[in-house]
Amino acid sequence: MSKPQLYLLKPGYGAGKDMFCPDCALMEGFFVYHPHLKAQVEFIYIDFDRPRAALVELLGVELQNSPALVFAEGDLPMGLACSEQTGRAYINDGKAICRWLGQQFHGMVPS
Repeated sequence: MSKPQLYLLKPGYGAGKDMFCPDCALMEGFFVYHPHLKAQVEFIYIDFDRPRAALVELLGVELQNSPALVFAEGDLPMGLACSEQTGRAYINDGKAICRWLGQQFHGMVPS
């Protein structure tokens, strides 16, 4: 089984290149608390601008939100959403990703 891929927006976007995604920062913070869990996912940093080609290819044009934890083709963890276009399982909410990772790998979860 392949590692799920975690898609995060690169910080430093917007007109002044001074913006960052709060949910992506939440993910970065989660891994500060759980450095041993970094090996459980593949980190992929993507640009803010849409279309976000990598996510469109994996999940479809309607599911370009980031952060997104995308599971390998055929890997369908119970209870997770699946893209109607591609059938890939995913989580695209920062707290939900933290919760899933914490539960799966016996780490802390957000309140």
